[in-house]
Amino acid sequence: MEKKLRDITQEKIGFSITSLKDSKRLSEIIAKENDIDISYNTIRRFFGVVKNVQASNFTLDTLSKFNGFDSYSDFMLNFKLRNKWREEFDISKIIHRGKDEKLLKYIEGNLNQSRGFSLKLIQIIRELLLIRNFNLIRRIFDLKKMNAANFNYDDTVLIGMSIGYLISVVNIKNKMFNKLILNENFQDLVITIFVDYGSLRTYYSEIIKIIHSKTSRKNIQVFCEGILNLNLYLNKKNNESFYILEEENDFHPILKSRIFAQYLLMEDSEIISKLDKYYKKHLKDGFIPIEYLFEINFTSILTRNFEVMEWIIEKIKPETDYTFFYKYEHYNNFVFMKLIYFTKMNDHKKVAAIDKNLTIQRFKSYEGMALLYHNICKYKWDNDKKYLDEYLEIAKEINPTFFTKKYFFNYFN
Repeated sequence: MEKKLRDITQEKIGFSITSLKDSKRLSEIIAKENDIDISYNTIRRFFGVVKNVQASNFTLDTLSKFNGFDSYSDFMLNFKLRNKWREEFDISKIIHRGKDEKLLKYIEGNLNQSRGFSLKLIQIIRELLLIRNFNLIRRIFDLKKMNAANFNYDDTVLIGMSIGYLISVVNIKNKMFNKLILNENFQDLVITIFVDYGSLRTYYSEIIKIIHSKTSRKNIQVFCEGILNLNLYLNKKNNESFYILEEENDFHPILKSRIFAQYLLMEDSEIISKLDKYYKKHLKDGFIPIEYLFEINFTSILTRNFEVMEWIIEKIKPETDYTFFYKYEHYNNFVFMKLIYFTKMNDHKKVAAIDKNLTIQRFKSYEGMALLYHNICKYKWDNDKKYLDEYLEIAKEINPTFFTKKYFFNYFN
């Protein structure tokens, strides 16, 4: 922190302390501004003009006061906080005064440097979304450094979920917003990460339809078709109107699981034999990574396919070895499916153990739907009407024509 104190002092006075003359000049400035006498020799030592010695409390306190702090202790406690707010204010001024090039240069210079800047980037984009500056957001996502390959998994999810939540307040008919959702980096970092299953009846499926009609990327096209098929299923449309999805080798494992999940939506009578083939195809070192089952897990819950749940539980046995799982969220997804299955089996001991360690909030896109099923389970455990009330309240937002009272009471029958 002493180096930081030297830096901000020199920044304030507008010149570097590199000589006897500079030291005397700073001594005079401090005396005039703070009415404190500090020797130029003390200043020379502190700034390394002559051999440095350990700074006294008086020196540290004096220079801290010169920079607007009560003491050196106050400086250590509050410098980062004050500096943070100053930076926030400066960024906000840049955004609202239309200094687009300056903002783009700032972002490009700091991208992929730290988790801290990922949070800053999210703040900037969210603010731009709120003021509807979709053109500048698109230019940010046009930056080469915004390619999803440059972010680790955690930052990708953080960006996608944090920005995705705000899309619901946007006018999706805005022409510039329509250009933004066709940006490939925006699709990879936001659209495919924040999958808003709770808003399929409203804005989200409209966005997916726009992307589906315009994209030339095969993986994005298939992703959209999987979402649209789910919407058709929840609205009880005929299977014949479903898109037929085909897997390609370079698709992400979760997209491959989404493609296979279509068999569940279409109530394929040969689902287990197809699962066996899918399992063998994607075996790695004798087991299948859990991400290859991610969408299959939740679709088996949605379609009440307890046979598929049992098959998955039998295949995924080393559940306590976290290195076996791609990410904890995928493990959480698997554990929740087990909770549903063992509730059906009336295995109270396993249900209690699973529910104790389950975190519904870790479902991200699936959180609303997970809460629906959690309430169905809890009603079966203790028959309390409050779980039905909670279920109906959530169902009202997601899809009340699919998630009905009848579905609630008959789920395990």
